[in-house]
Amino acid sequence: MGSMIYGNTFNSILEDILKLTCIQYVMDIVGPELSEPANTISSFKLAGLLESAIRSFNPQYDDRDILDRLRVKMMAHNTGDRGWDVFPFDYEATVPLNTVFTESVMGRYLRMFNFLWKLRRVEHALIGAWKTMKLNSVASHFLNKLQNAVRLQLVMTSRKCQVLWDDMNHFVMNLQYYIMFEVLEVSWSKFLNEMEVAKDLDDLPAAHEIYLHSIIEKSLLGERSQTLYKTLFVLFDLILRFRSHADRLYEGIHEFQAKTTDSSRDKSKSRLHPNDKTSKPGSWVSEGRKALTQRAIAFLRNIEQDLDAIGKEYSSLLEGFISQLPVQKDIDLKFLLFRLDFTEFYSRMHPKT
Repeated sequence: MGSMIYGNTFNSILEDILKLTCIQYVMDIVGPELSEPANTISSFKLAGLLESAIRSFNPQYDDRDILDRLRVKMMAHNTGDRGWDVFPFDYEATVPLNTVFTESVMGRYLRMFNFLWKLRRVEHALIGAWKTMKLNSVASHFLNKLQNAVRLQLVMTSRKCQVLWDDMNHFVMNLQYYIMFEVLEVSWSKFLNEMEVAKDLDDLPAAHEIYLHSIIEKSLLGERSQTLYKTLFVLFDLILRFRSHADRLYEGIHEFQAKTTDSSRDKSKSRLHPNDKTSKPGSWVSEGRKALTQRAIAFLRNIEQDLDAIGKEYSSLLEGFISQLPVQKDIDLKFLLFRLDFTEFYSRMHPKT
């Protein structure tokens, strides 16, 4: 009976804290608030937003007691930190659960959640970038109207953006798969088996400690993986930078498309009204399209340079990250290596000497 009670509680905590099913919706709700400086954010306001997200999604039908124990607890922050950097969910453990979920244990859970939160954040950013890219896909009839120089630059820049998105998405999706299934699911299954054979309640804290140590180490949060951990978070930052540049690119394309359409309308108007002063040489209508084309080319080239810089830094860091996996002591990290480099693309780029 004791094992069943603890097991159900552990399972609920994992589902509601570590694998919150409405996490994408939560990010949509709290994202604007978390983009503000950490020292200006109200925990009470975040708690209200969290409650709104829960009421709007399936978790509202879960055990009310579990949901009531979820809290918003801002972590210690430094100058320049944003809300995204210090926002975790907390779980209030009371008697008898606090015999297992001690303050020290909950601190480790918060570290785990903070890591998963950042992983879900970059996934959310990539999904948002993809939505922007799909909604602003340049129509063929618009491309055909552009000058060759603008069309070529637009196609090249858009393609670089899409290829870089694909590389980043491949990395994030496979990393997330590894964490959720190779780490959490496998460790949880072993923990359930340990609870089944537990002779008394004293065996539960020991089994839970093994479980918690396992997910911490395999998720690159252990002391032996600090170099990998730091590299991983730099990769996350690069992905977030890429999202902002992708938004700029497709917002610029949309604006250019709108202005080109307006310019075409003005040109048609000038043909209908040849005596209109705005249609004479030197006016905005006659010179505006040329200036607009020049600005568009300059804008696209700047974005392309920024994407090239992000792409080079990202590739270098990712190759360094992957090259460190084979020398890690935890054998489970080889599953991550296999998923990220299953075609041996990175291995062939840097063969062993």
